[in-house]
Amino acid sequence: MLKTVKSRRNLNTMKMKNLIKLTAVVVLILSLASMNKTIAQDVVKTNPKNTKLLCDTAGVRMVMVNWKPGEQLALHTHPVNEIYVLQGGQLTVSHKGGSTDVLNLKAGDHFQSPAEIAHTTKNTGTTSVRIILVEINK
Repeated sequence: MLKTVKSRRNLNTMKMKNLIKLTAVVVLILSLASMNKTIAQDVVKTNPKNTKLLCDTAGVRMVMVNWKPGEQLALHTHPVNEIYVLQGGQLTVSHKGGSTDVLNLKAGDHFQSPAEIAHTTKNTGTTSVRIILVEINK
């Protein structure tokens, strides 16, 4: 009888340890998922002065973005996106990793981009720039 009580205690102890491990894994996964959403910075929320949300439906957002010469957007990210240039000029994109890209845009230019790491975008030209940004959230 004593062995049976000890066996049950050992079994209950093992179940409790497994439950604690499972709980720790779930908490870790939820924490990482939450951290990923915190890192992703919505261009509309971080740059209300330069952006206007035109539509947000069925996982697709359309945003008008404007820069006057010298203006820079705050650090932000994008999901997969398409851009159409309404008013051209020069933009410099500075990526969080340290690289930069200079874009000389003309009205009517359009291009697609994969999901992007955090970056800022500055109008380094002499004219205002206006684009339509279409973000596709999968």
